[in-house]
Amino acid sequence: MTRIDITVPNKVLFETNFLIKEEDINFANHMGNERILVFANIVRTNFYKHLDLLEGDWANGHGTIVANHSIKYVSEGFLGDEIICQVGVNELSSCSFDMVMHFIKNETQKTLALVRSAVVYFDYKERRIRELPKSYFDKLK
Repeated sequence: MTRIDITVPNKVLFETNFLIKEEDINFANHMGNERILVFANIVRTNFYKHLDLLEGDWANGHGTIVANHSIKYVSEGFLGDEIICQVGVNELSSCSFDMVMHFIKNETQKTLALVRSAVVYFDYKERRIRELPKSYFDKLK
């Protein structure tokens, strides 16, 4: 089986934490694999708020869209585990960037998972990719 490789960015732009709750636990008594995407979506929204970026300029019909996710599960998460998530950016281009989320178990400092979300700036009216606003470049460098 080929394992994906996700490179952790050198610079952390945002950090947050959360607890694994009962609704995150599956039949095998650990965190369900689908929950990491729920956490990633919450983290992404809070990342934009932290950097004072808008996920979109909805009045003008454009904003970010997730093109794909890559997830590398490294260890199990259990009920009550405190998880730290560090966020950085790789592959910043004129119209996209990779948001990388490093989920770490606080007690052991062991990686729980790595998530790479490929984010593209999108014109929802014209249904095409468009350039990132300057504010994104200024804050994601």
